[in-house]
Amino acid sequence: MQKSPQLFDISVPIFPGMPIYPGDPAVVFEPALDISCGDPANVTQLHLGSQTGTHFDTPHHILNNGKTVESLSLDACYGPARVIEIPPEIQAITAEVLQRYDLTGVTRLLLKTKNSGFWQTHPETFRTDFAALTEDGAQYAVSLGLRLIAIDYLSIELYDSPDLKAHQVLLTHDMIILEGINLASVKPGDYLLMAFPIKYQGLDGTPCRAVLVEPLTGFGYNSP
Repeated sequence: MQKSPQLFDISVPIFPGMPIYPGDPAVVFEPALDISCGDPANVTQLHLGSQTGTHFDTPHHILNNGKTVESLSLDACYGPARVIEIPPEIQAITAEVLQRYDLTGVTRLLLKTKNSGFWQTHPETFRTDFAALTEDGAQYAVSLGLRLIAIDYLSIELYDSPDLKAHQVLLTHDMIILEGINLASVKPGDYLLMAFPIKYQGLDGTPCRAVLVEPLTGFGYNSP
């Protein structure tokens, strides 16, 4: 019998009190219908921002250009992906840092950093010292021809970065940005990525469920 491939859920749970990027709406769950109160079913009203937890950015998020969730390429959200591990002492992921890795032919890149540990050690506290891309790191990512790049915290951009240059570079080139993943249980290597945006219309971003499948080799996943 063929062994089933191992699945890694790299999404973070969404719950009231979870870390939220400063200024974004807090997560609130409120009962809209409650069986214990005599209603025929349980229904919960959700209050959360479009950039909550594991989520996609769209170009409209930063560029204000009307390219919203429905413009995201589903094809780019599914396919071979490479996880690389950035040393924990590195906070600013520059072009020089990325050049240390063999990224030949990679189209979907997931950055595993010290951030993944924050989901375990600080599950309810936002950390400002997370690792993220610099502007020249983003420019190098674009030069690789990537279709998607992911980071294991709530922003691909260093905290309090003026003008959001890394976002500007990536989104101007229509690269899909996946933020807020958790790679704590994932080793560096090649996987199949499956991460699809919720089909909201007209939004600047959306939470998603992101999963990696291992191993990539032997399962016929050779699409770009």
